[in-house]
Amino acid sequence: MAMFFKPAEAQVRELKPFEGFPVTLREGSMAGVVATDKLAGVVFLYHLVAKALEGGPVYHLGPGVSLSIPLLKRLTADLSNLYMGKVYSSEELVGALNLVQDGSLVVVSLFPTLLNRSAEALVEIRRLVDGKGLMLVLGHEVMALNELDLPGEFGRFFLVPEIFEILAVLRVSSYRGHYRLNTTLLRAPPEEVSAIGDHSLPVDSLVKPLL
Repeated sequence: MAMFFKPAEAQVRELKPFEGFPVTLREGSMAGVVATDKLAGVVFLYHLVAKALEGGPVYHLGPGVSLSIPLLKRLTADLSNLYMGKVYSSEELVGALNLVQDGSLVVVSLFPTLLNRSAEALVEIRRLVDGKGLMLVLGHEVMALNELDLPGEFGRFFLVPEIFEILAVLRVSSYRGHYRLNTTLLRAPPEEVSAIGDHSLPVDSLVKPLL
């Protein structure tokens, strides 16, 4: 019985990439995030990593994808808690998650490109997130997205979208030198269920240091 149950914890670590983002990532949760343009992905990823580094280790994984250290240093000078690695299959991702520190943020870029993805692999990843109290973000960048069938798109990218706490699509729009981050939130934690829907946030101050 002990292996299935543990006392409920009232407080866990929480994280948002920046003020105004419509949903919160918490320990023991998974987020599937799709960016429809490069700038949206960069704004979310770099501000999320910079914010998370204030509270503990951050791990970035991906198939041939790595963070730009000079770009990240525009947001934070201390990168001593940042670790980066390469994974090319779901098996390698599971192996990497077994090594990361409990309670840390793990970001996986271009997750749908990994080899041997399956529902079974996603459930094993979910097991590790729960057991280690991780904050796991599985990300992807696409040039074309079927906006009329976002649930179907998330099913295609993430296979078992029902086991994610957060599912979000990010887009950046610009007009006369001003930028807005437009977010469509399909799933959110129960305490933030009212945030499900569309959001638009001015992000000039977030974009400027990254350009």
